[in-house]
Amino acid sequence: MNDVARRTGAVRVIAPGLGVGVRAGREYVLFDRLDASTVEHAGQPPLAEAYDVARRWLADRGVQVELGAPLSASPFAGNWPDARYDHIAFVTADLRALDERIAQAGGKALRRSEDAVLFDAGHGLSVEIVRDADRDDAFWCPMHPDVRSPDAGTCHLCGMNLVPIPPPKIGEYRIDVTQLRGSRQSVTGLQLAVREPDTGALVTKYALVHERIFHLFVVSRDLRYFAHLHPDQQAGGLFQLAHALPPGEYMLIADFLPEGAAPQMVQKAIIVSGQRQALPVADESNGLRVRMTADDLAPGRHAQLTFTVEDAATGKAVTDLQPYLGAPAHLLMVRGDLSDAIHGHPEERQTGGPTVSFHPIIPAEGAYRIWIQFQRAGRVSTHVFDLTVAR
Repeated sequence: MNDVARRTGAVRVIAPGLGVGVRAGREYVLFDRLDASTVEHAGQPPLAEAYDVARRWLADRGVQVELGAPLSASPFAGNWPDARYDHIAFVTADLRALDERIAQAGGKALRRSEDAVLFDAGHGLSVEIVRDADRDDAFWCPMHPDVRSPDAGTCHLCGMNLVPIPPPKIGEYRIDVTQLRGSRQSVTGLQLAVREPDTGALVTKYALVHERIFHLFVVSRDLRYFAHLHPDQQAGGLFQLAHALPPGEYMLIADFLPEGAAPQMVQKAIIVSGQRQALPVADESNGLRVRMTADDLAPGRHAQLTFTVEDAATGKAVTDLQPYLGAPAHLLMVRGDLSDAIHGHPEERQTGGPTVSFHPIIPAEGAYRIWIQFQRAGRVSTHVFDLTVAR
C-alpha cells in the first residue's frame, strides 16, 4: 500500500465501512478486504479491462457510472499490469434503489448487507455497489443530534424521522416568562415567549417532538416540586399554561425544536412571591413500584440506568406499560444545583416493561435527582431517585 501511494502520489486513507487503502481523486484502491490467498482469479479479465467491463455491465442494467474515464486514464493505471484483485466497486447515494434496479434487471447478488451489495457480473468478475459514506451529513435526529446521515431516514435509537440539519445560529434562544395571577394574587399560570438568538424576534413555528411542540418541566429550587407540562400555543405565537404554582423558587426547563433550528433545552429561573410552605416530594406511584440500578457513573461517560417496574400490590413484573408521549417512559435528570438538566427517553423504542434503560451522558460529578414517568392503564406515574457521581 505504501509503495502504491508513493508511486502514484495518492494519499493513504481509511474508507468508512470499507477498509484502508489509497485514494487519488475519486478513486480508491483498498488492500484489506480479503486475504489475497483466498481470492479466485481464474478467468478474470486484466484489471485494466475489468473496470470497463464493470461499467458496461452496469450500463446494460440502466446504471450509468458518473466517472466515465477508462482505467487507463487513472493515476493508478500501469502500476500493476498483472495485479490480482477481488472485485470492482462503485459508490451510490441510494443503495436500496440501485440494488432494486439491478435486481430487477436480472443482477444476481452474491452477498447483501445494509452498506453494500456484491453482484456476479460474469466473466469471472464481481461488481460491488457500496453506500457512499464519504458525503457530509445533512440530516439528524431531533432527539439524538449525534445520530446523523447524508440522507433522510429514521433514527435507529428512537424511530423519529431525521430532519435537515439547520445552519448554525450565533447565541442562545431565550424565554421571557410572565406570571399570570388570579383574584387573590396567587399564580394561576404562565405565559411564555421564545425569542430568536440573533434578532430577539418571537419564534412562532416549531417541530413536533414526542407528540408535543413544547415540553416544560417545573422544578423547585429544593428539588421537591416537579411537574411535566405542555403549554398551549396561542394565535400570535405565545405559549400559555394554566397551572397553579405555590410560592417558592423554581427553575423552568423548556425542551423544544424551533423550525429550522437545533433542539433546544433552555432554563429560566423564576420566583413566585407569597407565604411559602413546605412542598411535598413529587412521587406519585399510582400503583407501581420502580427500582433503579445505575452503572458506569463517571463524568463525561454514558451512564447505564435501568428501571424495573413492578405492581405495588402484587409484586409481579409489569408488562403492560403504555406509551407516554410517544415513548415507553420520560426521564428528567438534574444536578443538585440545577446547573445541568437532561430530558431523556429509553433505549427501547417499544416495550411494555418490566425494564427500561437509559444512557444519559453524565456532565459532571456531583449529586443528581431523577424523575421518571410511566403510563399504565391511562394513568401517568412519577417516581423519584437520587444518585451521586464521583470523579
